[in-house]
Amino acid sequence: MNFEEIRNIAVLGSGIMGHGIAQSFMMGGYPVMLYDIRESILETAEAHIKNNLELFRRAGLIARPEIESALERLTLTVDLKRAVETADFIVEAIPEDVSLKQDLFQHIEKRCSQNAIIASNTSSLTLKEIGARVKNKNRLVITHWFNPAQLVPTVEVVKGEQTSNEILDITYQLLLKIRKAPVRINREIPGFLVNRIQIAMAREVLDLYEKGIASAEDIDEAVRGSIGFRLASIGPLLTMDLGGLDIWFKVLENLLPDIHCSTKPPEVLQKLVAQGHKGIKSGKGFYDYSLDFSKGALDDAIKKRDREFLNRLRHLYWKTET
Repeated sequence: MNFEEIRNIAVLGSGIMGHGIAQSFMMGGYPVMLYDIRESILETAEAHIKNNLELFRRAGLIARPEIESALERLTLTVDLKRAVETADFIVEAIPEDVSLKQDLFQHIEKRCSQNAIIASNTSSLTLKEIGARVKNKNRLVITHWFNPAQLVPTVEVVKGEQTSNEILDITYQLLLKIRKAPVRINREIPGFLVNRIQIAMAREVLDLYEKGIASAEDIDEAVRGSIGFRLASIGPLLTMDLGGLDIWFKVLENLLPDIHCSTKPPEVLQKLVAQGHKGIKSGKGFYDYSLDFSKGALDDAIKKRDREFLNRLRHLYWKTET
């Protein structure tokens, strides 16, 4: 198979990640079969896709006729065989449970074309684990998307032990075509690339919070207006080059001995989780949503986030057409 031969996409799982992945392929011009186990779940996913397409239109990234065309390319199904039998590229986006994924991959292989590429959106499992029951392992690949999938440009393309270079390259080219910013990960490593960097930052952030160095609000504001502001335009290694490697060397030399280096989750996070405080979904985390946010305010906060993401997307990644 080559890149030009990919015509049809199947996305298996229509939850938080799945419907955004489906939308990205629809906007890229591909017919998409979106599969889930219940019609009601698919109906909710379709409603999310329609709302998100409208946000793209309001941001000036697409026109109304493009919304109609994209929706015409979407087919919903609870029939796994129907979803995958004509697919050239299949993306699995079900919960992060190895046995569930193993079962699904085994069923996919029995029902799909021999040439179809099978991708997993896993963020923590390996293809060796997920594809344990798959016979043709060289066509397996990981495409690790980031939430919200329809907005965040980067997708990690991860090569498993037996993934062929051809499959890795086709996947990379496909993601480029739908206006994503794919990144090749040459071998599987826990957390891949982005999550390892994110976890390193989270460990220090949580330690600073636990020590009372700053409030949750001030930590978020500090990162948003400094590291976040800068890294939205240039990456960390270019930041080092521009600042001077000799200076970075000295700063690392001075600070690394004092940076948090525990291999266990910080106590502050353990306590919050043990108390049932899981963030927005439970009503309380580092912020108290029951006090500080009404349902309408939460919806407005998410819409504000998406508008800001769309603005960034327009200026940093879709520059050629605006």
